[in-house]
Amino acid sequence: MNIHVPTLTRREFIRIGGVGVAGYSLLPMLSPLQVEAKEKVEPRGGAEVCILIMLQGAASQVDTFDVKDTPEVPEDFDIRTIRQGLRMPVGTLPRLSERIEKYTIARSMAAWDLNHDRAMYHLQAGREFSVARLEEIPSIGSVVAYEFMDQRKESDILPPFISFDVQTSLLVSSGFMPGITTPLSLKGHQTPPFVLPADEKETFKRRLNLLGSLQDEWHQEVVQRPRIFKNLEDYQQSAALLSDPKAASIFEMTEDDKKRYGKYTGSVGHLGFASVIARNIVEADAGTKFILINHGTWDLHSNCYDKDYHWNQYIQNAELDIALANLLDDLESRTDEKGRRLIDKTFIACVGEFGRTAGPLNVNKGRDHNIDAGIAVFAGAGVQGGRVLGATDDIGAKIVDPGWHKQRPIYPEDVLATIYSVMGIDWTKKITQTPSGRAFEYTEYISPKGPVKFGEISDLFV
Repeated sequence: MNIHVPTLTRREFIRIGGVGVAGYSLLPMLSPLQVEAKEKVEPRGGAEVCILIMLQGAASQVDTFDVKDTPEVPEDFDIRTIRQGLRMPVGTLPRLSERIEKYTIARSMAAWDLNHDRAMYHLQAGREFSVARLEEIPSIGSVVAYEFMDQRKESDILPPFISFDVQTSLLVSSGFMPGITTPLSLKGHQTPPFVLPADEKETFKRRLNLLGSLQDEWHQEVVQRPRIFKNLEDYQQSAALLSDPKAASIFEMTEDDKKRYGKYTGSVGHLGFASVIARNIVEADAGTKFILINHGTWDLHSNCYDKDYHWNQYIQNAELDIALANLLDDLESRTDEKGRRLIDKTFIACVGEFGRTAGPLNVNKGRDHNIDAGIAVFAGAGVQGGRVLGATDDIGAKIVDPGWHKQRPIYPEDVLATIYSVMGIDWTKKITQTPSGRAFEYTEYISPKGPVKFGEISDLFV
């Protein structure tokens, strides 16, 4: 499956006058959207920013946060009991093993689809992939961005939704949401990736002025053909953000940061450097509400324990260990202007699209896809660390204890509902005014197995 979605790169921002109309003309320009709730819930609130880390390719639960003492697991994983009911591979996740009090592990994650692309779509959109609604459905990042649009300040110089290292074919974009909610797509190992060079400022101004004149000239057409012209103002505002000189410092990394967060190994997505910039974005408090970071590839069908293989479990664990541990440390040690710890206003969810087969390795010495058991890590914004939700069988292949109040597996929709809730958003909302005429529900209660009432994983916070 090849998902084509629009993304906002530096070139696209600078050349926004030329491509803003053509590249996004299929997006409906609905303002204001008609939003209503389908039931009464009380969002938790407390978070001002969400960082969603996608472990692309599907992290092996039995080689990370649900490690098992089975014969095929190498001895140098150094599996130890951290506390009762919690064993960790200290040899490959040493820093995170020391920081268990900073996060909670969910060992009862399940997925709906064994296909990577469709499962990643589900994780971003909270529903099954549909060709008919591909151009219409927005990602959770765009919905969060939309919910906070009326709270943007004059000092906000960054777009509300930023993504790192997500392949264009896999990134779910803004759908029918306003253009300003479209993700700004960056690469974690190219820093700074889009700050406007001094010698391009005049060109930028000319194109921005051209956009303004086109908007004035086509004012009547904006009313008559809203699907083509209505969002020009949104794109103009987004482009103008990048001309602010203060943006450059947010995307800079010190040599100490580069050393602490890890070297680039050539994997899909530099999790370390993306995490540094994510930390800077949270600290800057400059308008970004949703940060999507992609880290791959965890799709280790072969030679997963071979240290000489180009991708292996040791590399993947090491990158996650150093990046996530330092991100948690820095967000915990730094405060905002009001003296509030950054970790207390940042919700972090780290999850793959599904899990992997457990027990003996396959014929290629790797692990295959498994929708019946997976892991996720949650931290920040009130999450009570040091705990484990759920349990699997002796080899980690199936869930035997969901470990939370709904007494069923945790699905991607539950993760999204939790993100909405902690961001203060009613996850039962729906938008009735859509191009297809079919209501867009923030969290659908439809699944491949029939109706399921998804909701907040409240057990994380108590």
